[in-house]
Amino acid sequence: MKHIPGKTNTKADILSRKEQVNTKEDNKDVQLLKEELWQQRTTTEITIIKRKTTVEEGNILKEIKRNTTREKEVVQALKKENGLIWEEDGVVYMEGRIYVLNNKKIKEEILKKNHDSADVGHPGQHRMLELIKRTYWCPGLKKDVNKYIQGCFKCQQNKVQHQRKAEELHPLEIPKGPWQEISIDIIGSLPKLNGMDAIVVIVDRFMKMIRLKVTTTKISLE
Repeated sequence: MKHIPGKTNTKADILSRKEQVNTKEDNKDVQLLKEELWQQRTTTEITIIKRKTTVEEGNILKEIKRNTTREKEVVQALKKENGLIWEEDGVVYMEGRIYVLNNKKIKEEILKKNHDSADVGHPGQHRMLELIKRTYWCPGLKKDVNKYIQGCFKCQQNKVQHQRKAEELHPLEIPKGPWQEISIDIIGSLPKLNGMDAIVVIVDRFMKMIRLKVTTTKISLE
């Protein structure tokens, strides 16, 4: 007999192969977790989430139903009956979403629900706007979302700064007397008067005294 390594045995003989492998009895009666545990856990989680959503949405819908006032644009759109806007059980729907009238209390409740909730996790402006638009149609929503996030203490506290850190300032030393150090600036070009079209501004850094001299824009450092 001669041993042949597996990597070189490219053509295995028939005797080294099993004619048929029976997998029917493989791992029989081996169960890591019982099915009852999976079913009970899943059912409980779904029930809790469904109950929570129903309660929160119900409170907002109740507030919306209490406010029977409608904007002129909404009333006119309801009269047209074009299928894009309709009213059902005291709630106005626009393009399949719940219409929220310009009510500060209701808007704050919706913004809080879609930003401060633990299952939402303080999203950014675009993410929060997309979450609200799934269910509600609000006029001026983008402005309200941006203002709410800018006023969120946790968001501002945990905000990541992507800008480069500013370098340390190096202020100039204060002069010890007047007219020891000055700053010069030129204002121009101005309408010409007697051939002059600019003004030289000389400022004393110690006393902040100013002296003005007429000149031209063609002046040089010499």
